[in-house]
Amino acid sequence: MNELEALALALEVEKAELRFYIELAKKAKDERAKKMFLFLAGEEAGHWAIFEEKFLEALVKKCELPTVDRGLLEKLVVRVDEENPGEVDAVKIGMEQEKLTWEFYERAAEEAEHESVKKIFEELAKVENAHYELLKAQYDSVMKTGIWMDYQDFSLEVD
Repeated sequence: MNELEALALALEVEKAELRFYIELAKKAKDERAKKMFLFLAGEEAGHWAIFEEKFLEALVKKCELPTVDRGLLEKLVVRVDEENPGEVDAVKIGMEQEKLTWEFYERAAEEAEHESVKKIFEELAKVENAHYELLKAQYDSVMKTGIWMDYQDFSLEVD
């Protein structure tokens, strides 16, 4: 996959994650869970904006619209089988989604043609990994104590 195709796919993945977290926030009964899902939605919207800028720059240079590999997109976006998954199941689905995304961004960084695009993929891979760790900590908290942790106490700073 070339760099432009990777950027186009990243846009689709971020859009799917944004929608996913907004839907979970709408359905969450627990206020802390709702806040965490809205926080993650905001993060994904920011990622989308970063990829959109780089995609448009690359598109102008190439003057050719890439096709998104729909089969690969299907593998990168976790499908929710249930109409209304419980909050614990939603966190597990989020963990799976974040892991798929960070691994894809790591691979895309290795294959990137331009250093600026490589750096974006590397940085966002770290952020997606931090999202995974946030969700994992939430899952561990719920499974051990039965209460939602306050996501604001969790650092998303990356080195």
